[in-house]
Amino acid sequence: MKLISSSASMSVANIAKIIALASLAVLGDARRASVDAGGADTAAVLPRVLGKRDAYTCYGHNASVTDCQAALDQLQTFTDQNFEVYSGVCLNWSQDTCNVRFCAQPYVARTVNRTASWIYNWANNSLMGCVRGGQYSVMGDSANLNGNGGTYRLHLEHANPRHG
Repeated sequence: MKLISSSASMSVANIAKIIALASLAVLGDARRASVDAGGADTAAVLPRVLGKRDAYTCYGHNASVTDCQAALDQLQTFTDQNFEVYSGVCLNWSQDTCNVRFCAQPYVARTVNRTASWIYNWANNSLMGCVRGGQYSVMGDSANLNGNGGTYRLHLEHANPRHG
C-alpha cells in the first residue's frame, strides 16, 4: 500500500489527514473506546487519554464499587504523604475483592514519587468510572499499558479476599 503519492502537488492538508489516519491506526480513537470490549477478558481495549502522557483503560468484569471505594478510602488517611516507590515495587490497599495497586515500572532509573492524594484523586475520578460500569481499570504514563514503558501503573484490580 502506498501512503504518499509521487506527485509533488500533495497539499499540507492531505499530509495532515494521512498523519491523522496513521495515528488512529496505531493509537486508536480514544473517543470511540468501548466500556465493554466484547465481554472477553482478553479483548484489546483502547486506552483513554487523560493528559499529555497519562492514559487508562477498563477491563474484566464483576468489579465491586463498594469494595473498590473502601480500598481507595484507605488512602485518605495518608492525605499528602509522599510515597517513593522503587523500580518494580508496588504499594497495595485492599478491601475484599478489590485491590488498589500503585507500581513503579521495572527498569525506571529513579524512584517514582506520588502523594496519597494524587493516587486517590486519579483513581477516584477516572478509574472508578470503569468500576461503576462493572469493570476493573489501569492507568499509566504510557499509551501501551501492557508494556514496560512509562514510569508507573495505577490499578483498580480484582483481589482474592483473604480471611483468617
